[in-house]
Amino acid sequence: MILPDTIVATATPHGFGGISVVRMSGPISKDVILSVSIPAKNKKKVYLKHKTVSFVKLIDENRIPFEDSLVTFFQKPSSYTGEDIVEISCHGNPSIVNKIISVCCIKGARVAEPGEFTRRAFLNGKIDLIQAEAVASIIRSKTDESVSLNFKMLHGNLSRLAKNIKKSLITLLSKIEFELDVSEDSLQPTLLDDSQEILADCIDTIKRVLKNNNYFRMLNEGANVVICGLPNVGKSTLLNCLSGLNRAITGPHPGTTRDVVESTILIGGVPVTLSDTAGIRSSDNEIEKEGVSRAEEKMSAADCVVVLSSAKEEQSVGGFNLSDMRFIHVINKADLCNKREVDKLKKRFPDACIISAKTSFGTKALLEKIREHVGISPSLSTSVSVVTSRQNLIFKKILKHTQSALNLISSSPTVPLELVAFELRDALGQLDSILGKTVTDDILDGVFSSFCVGK
Repeated sequence: MILPDTIVATATPHGFGGISVVRMSGPISKDVILSVSIPAKNKKKVYLKHKTVSFVKLIDENRIPFEDSLVTFFQKPSSYTGEDIVEISCHGNPSIVNKIISVCCIKGARVAEPGEFTRRAFLNGKIDLIQAEAVASIIRSKTDESVSLNFKMLHGNLSRLAKNIKKSLITLLSKIEFELDVSEDSLQPTLLDDSQEILADCIDTIKRVLKNNNYFRMLNEGANVVICGLPNVGKSTLLNCLSGLNRAITGPHPGTTRDVVESTILIGGVPVTLSDTAGIRSSDNEIEKEGVSRAEEKMSAADCVVVLSSAKEEQSVGGFNLSDMRFIHVINKADLCNKREVDKLKKRFPDACIISAKTSFGTKALLEKIREHVGISPSLSTSVSVVTSRQNLIFKKILKHTQSALNLISSSPTVPLELVAFELRDALGQLDSILGKTVTDDILDGVFSSFCVGK
């Protein structure tokens, strides 16, 4: 699908820098750049060859040169979008970039929408929808591990897995359709056994992909860990200790923290946002009550809650509503205790972490416990997983249809092959939608609206 218009946008971040790159894609991109450039050396005209860099002077609508530039031409279909593409490297000045885009638009191009270059790559069959989503994820990646994961997605790891599942289900469906429409003899002797084996393999593969989703979600989006507890148990001191920064104000008086204070650290390659919250207690102070309310809201949305208490006070966590939360009981201020008192605390609260946020005692063990509770596992870094919520939802639907097909085959004395075929067709329809073979404009708009302009 070659679109009729030509788009142009800056492909580098806005602002001042060494260089900037302006990208143009579409049927007249070559004509446009030829009309706004002249040879920079003693040549009669500008020549553009595929994957070749040309040194030119850019000219405005009055044919007055305003910039020296390097122009690289990519001829269709051997380009990112599958269309003719021109990339213009210029000095990194916003005024120059805007001028280049302006003169290109005067000659027939238009300013690109966010994600429109990658959308054209998808529409022209250069990448599937999974790979398109990986492009946006690479740009937003916060760690080396996240970049590595999304690079694999861009190069088709998840796409190949989805296509292999699709191939298996098509093979199975063709056998069942043959049985329904063509075969006049008895049931194919190995059909049911083969069907159960194929479906079981597909289900196992899908479950593995879905199982890893939470870890890979955290790689891309980060994890949230909330530090909560009664006033004056050392929550702010713990935040400062774990982050290595003096982010939160500390003091001897209860109620020092009124709002949520955040700091981000890396645990196992995953960006983890630590949130220091207001001490949870009843109060008539409206500001403190609002702080407590925000703390409880943060706790409900956290991947893990660190419940902090003091070694010199009551250690129970029963006063907190933690029934639906992953939480770690942490007893702070061990520096105020002698060894015998610390040993007593360990025996009384075997599942608790005994630490001193003031001296960093026990904090390494606490970080390891946070890693375990959140589900950060380096062994998953080589696995294939769904990355976006859209992919996660669709793979769950595929799992539902394939499981239903397997149940129909394995649990009925007389197998209703029509219903099995119906479930398989629905599963194949979902696979097409995750790859982008059948997808609505609304879904495409949702996917590409998160992209930056020029990508």
